[in-house]
Amino acid sequence: MAAVNERYCATTAVARDGVSLFVVADENGAALNAAVRAVARMAEEDGSDLWEHVLGAAKSLRWRLAFRPQPLEFNPSVTTAARAVVAQADAIRPALGDDGTALLNALTEAAERIAAEDPPVGAYLRESVLEVGPAACLVVADGTLSRAEIGSWLGPLGFRVVSPGMLADATLIADIAYVVGPPRLMRTSLVTAPPTPEVSFFVPSWFGDRSLPATAIADYAQGAIRPRVRVFELGTLNPTVDEVPSEREPIEDFAPPPVWGSQVSAHREPGVDEVVVRKVLLSGGYAIWMDDGERIRTLDPSQPAGERVTYTDVAAVEPGTYLVLRLGVTERAVLYEATLASMGVRRAVVESSQERWKQALLGRLRSAGRSHVESTIRRLGVRAAEQAEAWTRPTVARPQLDSDFKLLLQWLEVPDEPAFSNATEFRRARFRAASRMREQLELAVASADIEALRAGGHVKLDGAGFADIIATRVLAISSHTNVVPRHDAREPFLDGGGRWLE
Repeated sequence: MAAVNERYCATTAVARDGVSLFVVADENGAALNAAVRAVARMAEEDGSDLWEHVLGAAKSLRWRLAFRPQPLEFNPSVTTAARAVVAQADAIRPALGDDGTALLNALTEAAERIAAEDPPVGAYLRESVLEVGPAACLVVADGTLSRAEIGSWLGPLGFRVVSPGMLADATLIADIAYVVGPPRLMRTSLVTAPPTPEVSFFVPSWFGDRSLPATAIADYAQGAIRPRVRVFELGTLNPTVDEVPSEREPIEDFAPPPVWGSQVSAHREPGVDEVVVRKVLLSGGYAIWMDDGERIRTLDPSQPAGERVTYTDVAAVEPGTYLVLRLGVTERAVLYEATLASMGVRRAVVESSQERWKQALLGRLRSAGRSHVESTIRRLGVRAAEQAEAWTRPTVARPQLDSDFKLLLQWLEVPDEPAFSNATEFRRARFRAASRMREQLELAVASADIEALRAGGHVKLDGAGFADIIATRVLAISSHTNVVPRHDAREPFLDGGGRWLE
């Protein structure tokens, strides 16, 4: 109860006194920001894919510079990103004219300066935390990776470095929270439900949007918390370099973009052996084609051991979700084989029975087309008629509703028995096989390095039979659809489109 009261008092104090915004002069960052925006304008005018990786690398460096201001010896992500900018620029330089080359020169020069000099924000942050001492303050990083790097710098000095997700721990008591990064890009709860009575943000001078984050309903809520902002300028601001551009960059354009390449949504109906998918970029340099069908296996690292692996509806998958995938094969194919193997002497009978009605349905789909089949069986009373094509897959046991299955068998002129009983037996066996696989996966996940998963975005699961399984974070989901062969859906493949999002 005392901890809850502390949080309530903190919210009251911030609502009354506001938050502090320390704007730190950063000449090198300002030069990078100007170069990034110039490259973005040229890329938009050019309209080709040529600039995608250069722009991705440059925005990744800019993002890290805003959120990871520690000295370079503790800042491998900034130095690595700076080298990537130079490498990507060199890769396209031969294809550019004088104007493009000049832009690349400005960009690489800015990146090289950043890789050679400590970020100025870090010096002021260190001075501030040393002034109040470890017991009185928290340092809030934007995420797990930033927390790890800033923690390697300030942790040995006794300071607590946390990520926003850790602030729900009511035992984290302090007088002031120093938040590293622009408030507009941080969680709303840092100002609406602050962890401490004082909240201060450290922001580089070149970041133009100095507004506080707000909830989607703040404009409509009576009594919404809207703390005032006190701005303090630190260092010598150079008007010609540090001046914020008059035209603000849309906040959604600040983050590093995924690299999709040329995308055109499919506008044709998929064939019987095809499926409509969206491309999903994953941590570790992977991607999958994800269809809208069955649920997909996921992992929740916040859950206790033994409860982390589950199935999630495809519609609920979003950036930040962790998928559990097999390399070189789909989870559905493995589950199908495990189900049949568990049936012993019944395997051949059930497999043959399933193949008979599925082949009959597949033949109708190929001869009459999906739309005709769906409309026909819908008129007969099949409620899930839109699933007709999905029912042809070996991995799908049968229609969910008994009535749908019986009507379908009748329309296919396949006797109810033994088809109905065999399909139901297969479904029960699949449930049991899925449960066993989940238990085995939980054992493998229990020995996995969950912190490494949070920090790095992906891990391989060790254990008997699991050398080909990865847990990987979703980085981005394409808004465009594609049509691909069914056997390609949900099977991971190498793709560098998410490399700048890591």
